[in-house]
Amino acid sequence: MARKPQIKTFSDIAPLFLAGRQVSDAHRRNVTAIAKRVGRIAVDHLNAYLLRRIEKVSGLTVKTERSVCLTLWNWAYDQGLYEVAPRGVVRMKARRKPTKAWTLVQIRQILEACDRAGTRPMWSGATSRDFLRCWVLLAYETGARMGDVFSFTRDQIDGDTLAWTQSKTGDPLTRTLTPACIEAVQAMLARSPDGTILGWACSRRQAIRRMRELLESCGLAGSSKWLRRSGATHCEMQQAGAGRLHLGHRSPALFESAYCDWSQLRTRTPKPPALIGGDS
Repeated sequence: MARKPQIKTFSDIAPLFLAGRQVSDAHRRNVTAIAKRVGRIAVDHLNAYLLRRIEKVSGLTVKTERSVCLTLWNWAYDQGLYEVAPRGVVRMKARRKPTKAWTLVQIRQILEACDRAGTRPMWSGATSRDFLRCWVLLAYETGARMGDVFSFTRDQIDGDTLAWTQSKTGDPLTRTLTPACIEAVQAMLARSPDGTILGWACSRRQAIRRMRELLESCGLAGSSKWLRRSGATHCEMQQAGAGRLHLGHRSPALFESAYCDWSQLRTRTPKPPALIGGDS
């Protein structure tokens, strides 16, 4: 009879838990990193970690890490790998700040900055102008996560339509691209050695650095993540419910709480009639 593995830390559980699941590489790395940071399995130890962590990162991050730890612990307990159930783990409140996204004017400002990024070839042969312009247009128009955007290939393009399967959810999505976006995609594919649209041009770390420099040149806050939420916010401005559909979310609450910049929907959000100066 095979002996059960000795479970003492969250790092002992994580590879066993992940082995039986189809998850993205990013999620796998995140779970593994959280398990390593927390270390020993014990209520007092986990609580102490969470209370220390809340002093350094956002409440939402700590709440997510707590959820990961409880998932791992409960799984190990249900599998008979750990004898003690997780009881008495401190609850963490996630206080969200209002979501901010770029306006249409700011998105166009970013595109203009892309055109000023220069045509000097990067080490891969791509130009900063073509690379950044394609990234901005693709991420904005598809609402895809960065990992998916950088994995897009020539084979996923059919005319003016791009189809892919979300790496996080496994759900398929299809988006129609504007002529400007198709032109930017074709410019990148013309030099692509492997059929990827953006992934061949540079590493993720270099891409993030180039995007940061681009935004700094515009005097804008935010990151590439704002392209996704900006596109969704602008879809919602055109039609209620369109923002969630644009992102491919199963739950409307996720878009409303974490992706929509409600300040841009001032004329569409509910408000009571004016008590002073309004019609009686």
